[in-house]
Amino acid sequence: MESKLKSNRNSEIYKNYLRVLPFFKDLLSKNKKSLSDYWAEEVLGFEYIFEASPLIINNLRHHCYHITGEFPYPYRNHHNYNSNKFKSKLELLESLTDTDLLISEPKSLGGFGFDINGELINLDTLKFLESMIAIEKSGMKTSLEKINNPIICEIGAGWGGFAYYYCSLFPKSKYLIVDLPQTLIFSYLYLTELFPNKKVNLFGYESNSLEDCDFLLIPNTEFHNYNNSIDAAINICSFQEMTSEQVSNYINKIFELDCKFIYSLNRNMNKNNPSLVKTLSDHISEKYQINEIDILNIPYSDLNINNLKRRKIDLIKGIIKFLIGRNNNTNVNHKYQHFLGKKII
Repeated sequence: MESKLKSNRNSEIYKNYLRVLPFFKDLLSKNKKSLSDYWAEEVLGFEYIFEASPLIINNLRHHCYHITGEFPYPYRNHHNYNSNKFKSKLELLESLTDTDLLISEPKSLGGFGFDINGELINLDTLKFLESMIAIEKSGMKTSLEKINNPIICEIGAGWGGFAYYYCSLFPKSKYLIVDLPQTLIFSYLYLTELFPNKKVNLFGYESNSLEDCDFLLIPNTEFHNYNNSIDAAINICSFQEMTSEQVSNYINKIFELDCKFIYSLNRNMNKNNPSLVKTLSDHISEKYQINEIDILNIPYSDLNINNLKRRKIDLIKGIIKFLIGRNNNTNVNHKYQHFLGKKII
């Protein structure tokens, strides 16, 4: 019965897919040369999404690994012995805030994760929770809560996971997504399915303004044509994959749109991306007053919370080496860091 359901051609998401597919194919034909070298290679792996069967679209979440690297396989029942690592990391993160900021992975479209106290938890869930804690600690959350319908702009939203997470916590928000056409289709389908009572539109094809919808998805090559103000910008693990020129262009554009805050969770430098020639903190600080938000001192991808002790020891050793002039750690800027840029008024 389940297999038959997943291959159903009459599902709402598959009908929606067929409706918008011509829009996205048109986008692709117009924007073939808009990719960084990093993403030009990455998108080759999921071009099949534009010729997909109902089985693929109805099980879309299983195909998002092309974007974040998270597969459903490690979360199957025979891997339950790993669930305690997720439980410990979840409990540690929740201890850092008095606010209930957890949104579990939805089961829709093949959602996956370990069942922890009735919540479906995977690495993406923990990453999103950590980001929300950073946004809360930075003061950005408090400032946005004072605005009736804040407009959030996420640059590089991938499959739309954090957009779902954020708008589940703050349903009055309006959400702008800027991304590659190749990945926008994931966000479009995912958010349409998860928010059936909200309107998702594609910029230039269905709407040019958030006044007409709740989510407006803009191809990266068209962002320069968007001229309405935004309240805050978010980037999670995609600035690190861009060229320095692309990052600077995004920072300049959101600044022009009167964006008051920008939150980033990225590697400050990415040794796998030589096209990023300056640190992200340098790029952001060209327009914003920037501060690092200290959360756990281990990367979001590290599930071994015992490494916190090791990191503290390494930090002390690093300080000692720096003080005596023996600091040879050339990878200091390659770690994941939470940054909050605030526009000086």
